[in-house]
Amino acid sequence: MKNAIPIAIVCLGGLGCAVTPAGGEGEQPLLTSRQRIVGGAVDTAHAYVVGVGNRGRAYCSGTVISRRTVITAGHCYGGLTRVFFGTNLGRRSASVQVETSRRHPGYDPGTLQNDLTLLKLESDAPVQPAPLLRESMGNNGWYIGPDYTFVGYGVSDGVAGTGFGMRRAVTFPILAIGPAQVGGTPGTIDATQFYYQVPAMNTCAGDSGGPAFLVRRGVERHAGVTSFGDDPCTLDGVQARTDYDQISRFIQPTIDEFEADNPCRADGFCEPSCDVGPNLVDPDCADRHCGADGVCALACVSPPDPDCASGDDGAEQ
Repeated sequence: MKNAIPIAIVCLGGLGCAVTPAGGEGEQPLLTSRQRIVGGAVDTAHAYVVGVGNRGRAYCSGTVISRRTVITAGHCYGGLTRVFFGTNLGRRSASVQVETSRRHPGYDPGTLQNDLTLLKLESDAPVQPAPLLRESMGNNGWYIGPDYTFVGYGVSDGVAGTGFGMRRAVTFPILAIGPAQVGGTPGTIDATQFYYQVPAMNTCAGDSGGPAFLVRRGVERHAGVTSFGDDPCTLDGVQARTDYDQISRFIQPTIDEFEADNPCRADGFCEPSCDVGPNLVDPDCADRHCGADGVCALACVSPPDPDCASGDDGAEQ
């Protein structure tokens, strides 16, 4: 790896490992790896998972969580100017300019605590937003045992930063929700993180900022952001939590500020007038549109919404 900064953990940056040294602000990520999600498959189902970066290239992953708001990792912060859409970012991807970005005020570059950044788009995203997990995760059977779906991008040449990769997904359960002693790469995780350890399956360089989705009441919901893991992505990894506590303290207040003029923004309340078809607009209404009603809700997965065309990546035409 051509990393100029000694680190004990590997940040899983979009087109390489994104590292912000202690005391630094807004440094560009280092392009160090060509790896993608390990043990996964090409993904066409999660249109709200996007690439984030600048100058016509992505270097981290992210998720559209409201009409003009994208969530990604705190260590990806700095110079983010554009969000890219599509299964294959190398095929003249549609993109939207970033108006402003905000990193979690409690972000710690040493421990990667509160590893979250929110981006405000200059215009509406051309895809549906993903619903948030608006409940508190705990170390019980509701959250430890069920599968989570991890999604992210890789590249064909991570050093040169050329050749955007395919969006890929992998599914497996998690091991612990912080605070906890977990061993492995982190040793311990704090209350803003959760941890997984699954042989032959992992997130890796190319996935920082990408989501972990958990299905609740038939709808997949954004539960975490890919943060860091072992090198070479064969042992374990850590996600930044995006459940109730982070929503109430950071995510929701920022969405409310970014989209104050949008009555259909993600706010925990379904506004029925927002969704008249053909695609879901208010992510808080997803569970109301999982049947055949003329409104496609991509987040409905158990069972899938019959209004969504099979194989459709959810991008608006």
